[in-house]
Amino acid sequence: MTDVLTGTLANSAILAALHQRNATGKGQRVDASLMESQLAGLVNIAGSSLNTTKFKTKRWGTAHASIVPYQAFVCSCGEALVIGAGNDVQYQHLCKVLLLGTANNDDSVDESRLLLQEDQFATNSKRVQHRHVLIPLLERLFRQRTRDEWLQITEEYSASNNGGAETALFPHGPIRSVPEAFACEQALHRDMVMEVEHPELVEPIRLPGVPVKYNSNIQASSLFDHEDISIPAGNKSDLLRMIPPPMLGEHTQEILHDVLDIDEIRELEIEGAISCWKRATEKEFDENMQR
Repeated sequence: MTDVLTGTLANSAILAALHQRNATGKGQRVDASLMESQLAGLVNIAGSSLNTTKFKTKRWGTAHASIVPYQAFVCSCGEALVIGAGNDVQYQHLCKVLLLGTANNDDSVDESRLLLQEDQFATNSKRVQHRHVLIPLLERLFRQRTRDEWLQITEEYSASNNGGAETALFPHGPIRSVPEAFACEQALHRDMVMEVEHPELVEPIRLPGVPVKYNSNIQASSLFDHEDISIPAGNKSDLLRMIPPPMLGEHTQEILHDVLDIDEIRELEIEGAISCWKRATEKEFDENMQR
């Protein structure tokens, strides 16, 4: 994640530098490092650690240092569910869901009622203080049902207590495998799986979609042919659908010639200084596919 965060920050910094150059005519040297990005990514943890000696950092796993409960709980099927009670009202809704889910087990019902009745769990500050009591209790209750059963109970409860709206009354969600994440309804609706034709493969390759969407068409220019391309609004990113990941050295010749104005490309290849990708002939392609 540090690599991804640094790249994202570098992208923003480059855009800011380009904007300043367009405004003032003066460029910038942009410097981004993994270590600094990781420190900045600590956000509230960093702020608390730097400004108070009372704050003790530790590894919390999936849990939150200052909000309880806010973590993953393993269900009876072995799969996990993440629950977040960001305020006291959300915590009360969570308790009521647990009551519904444990209605057929008298011992568990009693424990579920304790969640609502015990003063030590009444506010978030008290729940943080008594985390060691509350979390084992919640872990036992969540193991009463499967992940999908808890999801269904939570969704039904939210709909019946929220005027039929699908909005959840407290943050929750399954911990999915990577295939499950890409196959989920929201990922498909937001076009987060793209298929791209590849010059060296018979079948299209599947890639993660673009996580940023636009509300109106954007005009852009392709890198080498300089033809205007329209990026449509909405979830579809047709510009990127047309461009597969490059082969090693695929754009070497275009960059040297069109961007850097270097003409001695063949000589550089012969000397071994560069290597340019060459599209396979139909015969070579068939031979590669048979291997």
